[in-house]
Amino acid sequence: MHIIYLHGFCSSTQSFKAKLVEQYVKNHPEHSIYLIDLPHFPAQAMALIEAHIAGLDGQQWGVVGSSLGGYYATYLAEKYRVKSVLINPAVDAHILLEPLLGENKNYHSQQTFELTPEHLSQLQALAVANLSKPMDALLLTQTGDEVLDYKKGVDYYVGAKQVVIEGGTHGFDDYADYLDCTFEHLKG
Repeated sequence: MHIIYLHGFCSSTQSFKAKLVEQYVKNHPEHSIYLIDLPHFPAQAMALIEAHIAGLDGQQWGVVGSSLGGYYATYLAEKYRVKSVLINPAVDAHILLEPLLGENKNYHSQQTFELTPEHLSQLQALAVANLSKPMDALLLTQTGDEVLDYKKGVDYYVGAKQVVIEGGTHGFDDYADYLDCTFEHLKG
């Protein structure tokens, strides 16, 4: 099974969850992973990801996304009809990020970048109005998410397998406890 892991806004491949998935794949050689630092412009990020997908040549794959990465994962899962795991996903990223227009800083590299209306427009172009096969998605969300309203995810991913955990944070700090179910869902 090939995993495409997509990190969140202002995050990177150095994030806690990305490192957990990467280590899990190293410990389970039947899996492989595509893990890159995504460009800030959604269209550029999607072009890189889709170029990678084009080279998979029939290999079974699934997508895992956290926050903004969950938004991207939803688009990809719908377009390519693959399974997805969405960790505290940004259901309406183009709306959620609007208050952050202006300068932002990557949490890991400290690199700054300008979030512009063009970013939001590109995000809106990736919006999926309705999921055609919600049962192919696994939603992992925590009610204590300080960034996103977890209820939006619960409502949007109706029909999906949902794991709703009381408390927690946007970072989903105990994600290590959900790695097995992540991979079982993607393979299933």
